[in-house]
Amino acid sequence: MRRAALVAARELRADMRHPDGIATAMTLMGALVLVESVVVGPQTARDVAPALYWISLFFAAVVLTTRSFERELADDAIDAVLALPGGRDALYAGKLLALAATLALVAIVGAILQIALVDLRLALPGHAALAVALGVVALPAVVILDVALTLRLRARAALVPILAVPALLPQLIAATNAVSLASVGDAAGSIAWSGLLLAVGLIYAVTGLTIGGTAIE
Repeated sequence: MRRAALVAARELRADMRHPDGIATAMTLMGALVLVESVVVGPQTARDVAPALYWISLFFAAVVLTTRSFERELADDAIDAVLALPGGRDALYAGKLLALAATLALVAIVGAILQIALVDLRLALPGHAALAVALGVVALPAVVILDVALTLRLRARAALVPILAVPALLPQLIAATNAVSLASVGDAAGSIAWSGLLLAVGLIYAVTGLTIGGTAIE
């Protein structure tokens, strides 16, 4: 756990020194929200806002994770970490912690943009925040695993979404419904979908921590 914390701290410092990944992720979120608010109209935008929010957050996670591994490959730091005892598991767990923290920042910015530009009204903001928090924790496990599996391939930019979307579909559906129901005041429905989101997130996390280290070469 100590090594994972060290890897996470190193990742966060690297993001602060080279914030291009975070800037790209936030730009993607902002662009999608802006297009949504202008093209489809206010009423339709409010209807599709939760789904588009999670889709854009997924792609933001892919951008952040890919950029993180590209830094490792560029300076050969990944080989030094992998050479340590337990280095593979520490690298996966550390990136999991760091990506969750960074993605939380992107998620907050994206939520503010959605509320401001789309005029999204949340009847139950606490329930929506719970769904977002659970989704942010659940997303990195699968995305990191898929980026690690395609790390040495030139076509990884295209392969990661293809591999990740089928696995993340239950989470994206649950998260979208949890936020949608929170926006219309259905507390029981939102909590039910958040519970499903929690269960799926735990499955992803356990699976990722079990095989994530092996996937990193």
